[in-house]
Amino acid sequence: MLFKRRKLFFYSDETVSYVEARGYRTKFAAVAVTATILFLVVGGAVNNFHGDVLGIGLKTASELSAENALLKERLQAMNSRLGEMTTLLKDFAESDNQLRTAVNLPKIDIETRSMGTGGNAVNSFEGLVSKDAAQMLSSSTMLLDRIEREVSLQQESYHQIFRKQEENRQLFASLPAVKPMKGSYTYHSFGMRRDPFLGTLRMHEGVDIHNDIGTPVYATGDGVVEFSGATGSSYGIALELNHGFGYKSWYAHLSKTVARSGQNVKRGQLIAYSGNTGRSTGPHLHYEVRRNGVQQNPVEYFVDDVDYEKIKAQLASSSSR
Repeated sequence: MLFKRRKLFFYSDETVSYVEARGYRTKFAAVAVTATILFLVVGGAVNNFHGDVLGIGLKTASELSAENALLKERLQAMNSRLGEMTTLLKDFAESDNQLRTAVNLPKIDIETRSMGTGGNAVNSFEGLVSKDAAQMLSSSTMLLDRIEREVSLQQESYHQIFRKQEENRQLFASLPAVKPMKGSYTYHSFGMRRDPFLGTLRMHEGVDIHNDIGTPVYATGDGVVEFSGATGSSYGIALELNHGFGYKSWYAHLSKTVARSGQNVKRGQLIAYSGNTGRSTGPHLHYEVRRNGVQQNPVEYFVDDVDYEKIKAQLASSSSR
């Protein structure tokens, strides 16, 4: 062989002789590989910190600058879109106030909608990024905070509108807003008038609607029957409805009641028949409306052109669903 493989010996104190060193090449190779890896790791870290001084393909200062410029450009675009969103929220605020007026809720003023806006968040980013970037980040942060507050306020306002709308729907359905029976009446019969039996001035707390005995009497609004039957007084047979929202209606001098105490009734539903019971000078229906315990002129609630047949058809349609 041209080159002989040389053996390596070392002196052993234990054997007091020279012993051949075996496996040293493998150990040397392992040490060399480890040293190379450490050099690459440390060198790469230095290269990354100072720029690509080693020329091994890591990002250069110019590449980082270009990347930062792109990020700033996108941040500016995001700020522009956030500005468009604030303009859109202003349009929502105008529509919201119109809806609030429609359901009888107070408008939300500009001061309340913009409450808590303002401030300066630039200091939060100083020292971390450039001054320009800090200002853009500050602007984005303030816009996002403002949008978050206004969206939250708008959401709560919509909930209030929906609740009020449902409350209004129930109120309008319960309001004693129609004439309870077909027939004639005198607009000024509510108030002080001469008692037909005593001949003295007395308060007449309702309106008298005249028609034949047995004329159908209808509920003037949704409600619950609180009383139905003979009163044992001058009212004769009577019926009282509690409509909620502070409203009650009273039907007297009936010949017969159909609805019973505790029963839920709908506007336009048959509840009784007119008569001439109690202290009465002739067939008629005595009808009263009270709001929070105070007598009201029932005529002011009447819709004279009410179509009872149409109301009954609507009731039949809703009950079949």
